[in-house]
Amino acid sequence: MTQTSLKANIGVVGLGRMGQRHALNVLHQVPRARLFAVCSPAPHEIEWAKKDLEPEGVQVFDTFEAMIRTPGLDAVVIASPSELHFSQTLAAMELGIHVLCEKPVTKDTAQLRQLMQKAELHPQTKVMVGFVRRFDENYQDALRKIKDGAIGEPIIVRSHGAEKLDKTGYFIEYARVSGGIFLDTVIHDIDLTLSILGDDIQPKALWATGIIAHHHEMKDFKDVDNAVAVVEFWGGRIAHYYHSRTTSNGYDNSTDIIGMTGKISINSVPHHNRVQVSNAAGITQEVSPSWIDRYREAFVTELNEFTDAILDKSELPMTLSAALTGLKIATALRKSLETGGKIQFDENGDEIIPGTK
Repeated sequence: MTQTSLKANIGVVGLGRMGQRHALNVLHQVPRARLFAVCSPAPHEIEWAKKDLEPEGVQVFDTFEAMIRTPGLDAVVIASPSELHFSQTLAAMELGIHVLCEKPVTKDTAQLRQLMQKAELHPQTKVMVGFVRRFDENYQDALRKIKDGAIGEPIIVRSHGAEKLDKTGYFIEYARVSGGIFLDTVIHDIDLTLSILGDDIQPKALWATGIIAHHHEMKDFKDVDNAVAVVEFWGGRIAHYYHSRTTSNGYDNSTDIIGMTGKISINSVPHHNRVQVSNAAGITQEVSPSWIDRYREAFVTELNEFTDAILDKSELPMTLSAALTGLKIATALRKSLETGGKIQFDENGDEIIPGTK
């Protein structure tokens, strides 16, 4: 890849729902990329790839190890099970292969620091964690308006997210290994907060609480299906988060950004399209059925910007240091939820442990 006109050869790791979406996006909607290869150990996912991707010239592998060593591979999009993200990212980096990894790249802050150290040793290899909301056109427009001074300096962020109640039993099994509501879902809102207030901002104190309204099995692994958190940042900024796994109307995600001279609201009335029905029952409007539908176009933008950074040798739109700050906040919120206590940080963003200096 010595000329910007060339395409990046990209492989997709994992072909579940998210991996399939990434593969089809690279294949059809990323002009500067070529879907070079895919891999999955699951027979039904391999069958899908052979049917839908192999005829397009895409190489199909049943192991990550075989795909990652295929000559010509420039970058990978990792959408495998979360417990594999860290090891697969490291393996790709060591071979000089660029990485876009779905969150979480790890649930362990020490591991993420290790990854950052590895990235410093391989400065030509780009690594980005997939926080897709940064690439949503609505949030990007809001950030442009903030930079243009529309609301003055932002001081408070309120972000709300709610997913439809799942009664099939699938969610509980997923939740057992997800890391909890703050690491699994609220971390997206935390990352949005960093993009709004500044990626270098550090937490000063935080507190979290929650309840179990429907999924009572969550008590076994110390999680909740409705949670609230408040984060205070150094410099006098505050974020407020509410998340639910039990909404009845579909996927509901909205954000308010309060500034010194105004407010910006994103998706205050969640909607699937711009159609409203008015009749004797009132006024109704469809809501997005899931997060993957809400951010359909953002996933495409994310891949295009990742590819551009590779080919143009430019800076990535998302840094690992911001991912570390978000992970520190999310893990501390989980700790606060479990203990009921307020957690404080020094000005470097390191947790203050009571009784230590």
